[in-house]
Amino acid sequence: MKKSKVFLLIAIVFMLIVFYVVYDMSTKTKFRKFGDKAEENKSVEDSVKREDPMEIEIRR
Repeated sequence: MKKSKVFLLIAIVFMLIVFYVVYDMSTKTKFRKFGDKAEENKSVEDSVKREDPMEIEIRR
């Protein structure tokens, strides 16, 4: 009987720690809107900007 109470106490403490970590992560996460251009990551932009999108450069 004593072992089951210790296990239950450890399980409750573990679950409280997990819930705290999840809550802390969720409060620090910023969700971006998909249509918002101002929040877009600049490093993902194309490095080459062309006038004509159908133009293909062939190098030999």
